[in-house]
Order: sequence, then structure tokens, then C-alpha cells
Amino acid sequence: MLRLSRNADYALRLMLEVGGHAQGLLTTAEVARRQEIPFEFLRKIAHTLVSNGLLVSERGMRGGLSLARPAEEISVLDIVRAFGPPSLNRCTIDPPRCDRRSTCAVYPVWAEAQSQVERILGGSRLSELVERQEALSRRERRPRRTREAALGVTANPGRA
Repeated sequence: MLRLSRNADYALRLMLEVGGHAQGLLTTAEVARRQEIPFEFLRKIAHTLVSNGLLVSERGMRGGLSLARPAEEISVLDIVRAFGPPSLNRCTIDPPRCDRRSTCAVYPVWAEAQSQVERILGGSRLSELVERQEALSRRERRPRRTREAALGVTANPGRA
């Protein structure tokens, strides 16, 4: 089955943080701390994303990371592909090199599944994920109501 590498997982988390940070630049150290990712590891991931044209890195005291293009123009597939193809198996990575492709009854299933994975990842925009993350964060910050409070039940019904 499809399994994203740790690099791709951390890259998605980094891109979500940078995409959701509207005010100024965001440092790799800040993201590493907030996401609990080892700083040196995240630096390498950021470098790969910069090399692939997904992030821009500015050096200096006021430096940091920003998106290289609008979040609406960046897909999850773009981010994942920066670290290698999202593949279900070896045959879907490079079909011409699969020597069993013409005799394998399962190959068309793998090819269709691969196509669907890429379609879904390609259609998932960073901007949508940022909006979803912001909604989840707002919900998490709201004071929680217990089930009893929602039903109007008091903690000690014997006292009035």
C-alpha cells in the first residue's frame, strides 16, 4: 500500500505551517519546535522544498520561509513528489521497467489505483488544507463543553 516517507509527511506539515502563516516569514526553527520535528532534519526538508520551487528561503536576521507561489497553486502531489513518486509498488513507479506487466493480471488494478492516488493528491490544494487546519485549530481553542453541561445536568443534583 501507499506509504508516505517521513520526509514527505514532515514536508506537508512544514508547508501547512508556512501556508498558514500570513504575517511575514516563518523560520525553520519555529516550525521544528511547533511540530516537534528535529531541526536539522527539517532544514534538509526545507532545502528540498526550496530546490523544487515550493518554498522561498530568505537568509538573515529577518529571514525565514515563505511559499514560492500561492497556496491555491500548490498540490499535495507537488509536495510529495519533491521526495519521490507516491507509488503503490515498484511496478507503478516505472511501468516500462516492470518485466511482468504484460503477463500480470493485477497490473491494471495497480495502474488504476496509482492513477486515482495521483488524481486525488493532485486535486488537493495546500490552500484547502490550510483552511481545514485553521478550522481545526479554532475548534481546539474553543472552551469545551462537557456532555453534562450540554444537557443542563448539574454536577451534584442533591444540592440546590
